[in-house]
Amino acid sequence: MPSHRYNSHQIIVLLVCVGIFALGQFHRASGGVFTPILMDRFALSAATIGGLVSAMFFATILAQVPFGVALDKKGPRPVLSLCILIIAVGTAIFAFADRFDAMLLSRVLIGIGSAAMGAATHLIIARNFTGSDFGYISGLVVTLGGIGGLIGTYPLAFVLERVSWSVVFATVAAATLLLSVVVFRSVRPGAPETVESDPDVGKQGFLTLLSRPEFLRILVLGAVTYAPITTITGLWGGPYLQDVTGLSAEQAGAVLLLFFSATIVAGYVFGLLDRRAKSRKRIVLVAVGLSGFMLILLAGLNGLSAQTSIALLLAMVFLQQFYVPLGAHMRRAVPDHMLGRASTLLSLVSVAAIPAMQLGFGGVLDLAASMGFGIEAQYRLAFGLMGILILLCGSVYAFSQDADDFE
Repeated sequence: MPSHRYNSHQIIVLLVCVGIFALGQFHRASGGVFTPILMDRFALSAATIGGLVSAMFFATILAQVPFGVALDKKGPRPVLSLCILIIAVGTAIFAFADRFDAMLLSRVLIGIGSAAMGAATHLIIARNFTGSDFGYISGLVVTLGGIGGLIGTYPLAFVLERVSWSVVFATVAAATLLLSVVVFRSVRPGAPETVESDPDVGKQGFLTLLSRPEFLRILVLGAVTYAPITTITGLWGGPYLQDVTGLSAEQAGAVLLLFFSATIVAGYVFGLLDRRAKSRKRIVLVAVGLSGFMLILLAGLNGLSAQTSIALLLAMVFLQQFYVPLGAHMRRAVPDHMLGRASTLLSLVSVAAIPAMQLGFGGVLDLAASMGFGIEAQYRLAFGLMGILILLCGSVYAFSQDADDFE
């Protein structure tokens, strides 16, 4: 770890940001564990349980914009404290719900509360650390906070087999409530000074941001940050590993856990690169180019071994963590008083692209199957198109100004 020294308040803020990120990762990852339990408990169909799990996701998207405005006008302390409190209430309802409608309400509340967490974390880091530290601290938060996602997988399943559902999620709700209190006590109050001293500045909104070509280029690349990772690790990676490479369900699960672990390690690696490299833009472009190239290799080479296919996907998932220096670039490209809305838009585009890419990937598989393609060729076509899309978005970003030029 670099020799930079941080004061006690900065360390507390870092730990708070780690807790926030870990909480979000836990709720995103836990769906794969509790889904079969709920299907048995409430006799739910696959379509119904899919709607229940996705309710959190759609609630997050819809709540992004108002919370983004509130972050810039009121600052992260009240907004984030309220959001985490909403998550605590939703989790408590989830713990004791005995009807489907209560379960649905709990997921919606958790989704609403999750809406501001990413953008608020960006604001907190920006207000407590230097610009040169933004990428490194963001990467550190991703790495340390990734433990929340890991807890939401096998450890959660292990505990649920031995402890009652209500006790497990009531404990999570209590820990979430405690985090809300810690956030309120440790995060600085108030909006950015430019908003407080000049109210007219605070009136600049999303349209102002969207009129900035520099920000738009970053936004375009944001559409292929989370979506490719989630499409592979959260949906189509498992079927590919079993149907094409011949792995068992257990072996495929182990590989997907490896992919998830790679994202955690990569967060720290890209944070270090962001601090030490001379050009953030170059880091992003190299990672984008290599990520797309890995998928195109996977698509273009016939009869690959399981080991080679896994290695290419592992490299691609690792390289996709270019969103860490991309976030640092965004922080430099927009003024402080618009960082909340800018972070919100980037998060909104990144998250909204997830279902679009997942559905698109499945649509390509269906189309290829209808054209008589074999199962391996179907996946090769889908991976190839994903790689091309990543490279196209990267080509748009290539026209952006280097982040260092804003300093």
